[in-house]
Amino acid sequence: MSDLVIIVITLLVTTLSGSFGALGLKQGMNELTELTVVKAITNKWLLLGSFLYIVSAVTNIVLFKYLDYSIAFPMTSLTYVWTVFISYFTFKEKITPLKIVTIVLIMIGVVIISR
Repeated sequence: MSDLVIIVITLLVTTLSGSFGALGLKQGMNELTELTVVKAITNKWLLLGSFLYIVSAVTNIVLFKYLDYSIAFPMTSLTYVWTVFISYFTFKEKITPLKIVTIVLIMIGVVIISR
């Protein structure tokens, strides 16, 4: 497998798992009626969100093998793009014109920095 394919797959796994991890944490916190350590460590959504955050962190570290830090880290801003869409479909959050402009700017930034 070429380095480019590994980079693209790893970047997708990193950003999507980070975004879905945040979704799990949000859902878990929405379900908690009382915040206690026992309830937090037994909540399936918080556990799933934490696991996905760990996956995101590990795959992000893998990116550093293939890309300079100054390129890899800004590319993880794609997590914010996925989060806007995930929030729209799961929590019915609005996608405002400002969010659309922001998404476009993030995408442009990722393209520019990857060159």
